[in-house]
Amino acid sequence: MGAITFIPSANCPGPEHPSAGLARQIADLNPAARRIRLKIGPAFASEPFRSPRIGRFVVAQEFQPAIHGRHVLVVDDTWVSGDKAQSAALALKASGATKVTILCVARLLKYDWDDHRLLIEDLNDPYDALRCPVTGDSCPGTD
Repeated sequence: MGAITFIPSANCPGPEHPSAGLARQIADLNPAARRIRLKIGPAFASEPFRSPRIGRFVVAQEFQPAIHGRHVLVVDDTWVSGDKAQSAALALKASGATKVTILCVARLLKYDWDDHRLLIEDLNDPYDALRCPVTGDSCPGTD
């Protein structure tokens, strides 16, 4: 059994953040015993900006047992540089997670950027949130 967490927001923390609404929508696939909460750490606003760093997030002691030896899914609402999601992964690994997977809900794509245009033009199938983008398999219990 794995665990799930969402990247906390410094600007809109807690249950009012849009990510919290996402978490509530998948509650049936995610029992409370597997949900963990990251806290903003002492290095959240320190340099280097747009780089992953230890101390940006911390795992509260109460969530350590839910992480130790488990695969943790990190959900991030947007991906710009990946520094927050990767910093969350560092905190989770330091707390004993054996594997961390990052799921980004939204990514800024600009058609006038060459690499982005190639990605946009290569999209064929509609997005299915309950299907693994790597393997194409459905999430357990959703078929």
